[in-house]
Amino acid sequence: MMWKRYILTKMFIAIVFLGVFATPQGSDELVYNGDTLSVYLNLLPNEFYKANFDWGEGILNDNVFGNKKPCWITACGNGYQAMWEIIEDQLYLTGIYSCCYSEDSIKADLDLLFKHKSNNGKVKADWVSEKNIHGGKGIIFFYHEIIVFKQEMEFEFLEGKLLNIKTFDNSNSRQSTYSHNFMKLDNFIYTNIDWDNLPKQKEPIIIDVLFSANEDGIIDTVEIEKKSDNDIFNKEAVRVIKLIPDWDVIMFKGQHFRGQSGMRIVFSEENRKRYTKRQ
Repeated sequence: MMWKRYILTKMFIAIVFLGVFATPQGSDELVYNGDTLSVYLNLLPNEFYKANFDWGEGILNDNVFGNKKPCWITACGNGYQAMWEIIEDQLYLTGIYSCCYSEDSIKADLDLLFKHKSNNGKVKADWVSEKNIHGGKGIIFFYHEIIVFKQEMEFEFLEGKLLNIKTFDNSNSRQSTYSHNFMKLDNFIYTNIDWDNLPKQKEPIIIDVLFSANEDGIIDTVEIEKKSDNDIFNKEAVRVIKLIPDWDVIMFKGQHFRGQSGMRIVFSEENRKRYTKRQ
């Protein structure tokens, strides 16, 4: 029963608050004003992509890597990493590498792919016309498969020309030790339940809660997603969630983002016996 309870709790948290625990999509790299930034472009010319592709093999056609089959890893879902550089407000593509380039040394031949458009290993990216290209530097943590940067940047390009760039300060972001450590969170919740004031029950009572924290990391909003007919357990679930001393502070574009987290609390005689011994 303990193992079953553990799995159920983890599944619920993983579904509701997937981002903190998921592997993020690997980013491209962009050199700008001497800094190397992580960016999410994914904007190679359309003819480089497969019409149909199998998940786990990447999305570039075989010609990009000269019929060599690069590796694929979950942190590199597109099957490649591109390198870019902004020179005098012009965006250039400087490289297309396999996800495991340090091991397999597979990269694209830009001269061959772009024929006469490549100049000293750089290709003018005049096909890129996009707003709200997300990037930055100083990774703090991952949230919903997106990197939370200490310094976040938003780029706008028209035919490869840099039209605008906005910079945001997310330095107030921080990750709680409870949000990414299931064992520590479990131990805190169940040892702080007031078991002595709860009625005993033959079958486990399962309560699912959703909660969020303010910009100081204090949990101030708790909702019952799945409740018990006995309200004493619902109230205890809310009370103990609010006792968590610190939660993630997430900043996007310089503003506090109230991300919603979830947890399943199982009131059972097994948990009562297990955790009251620790009090």
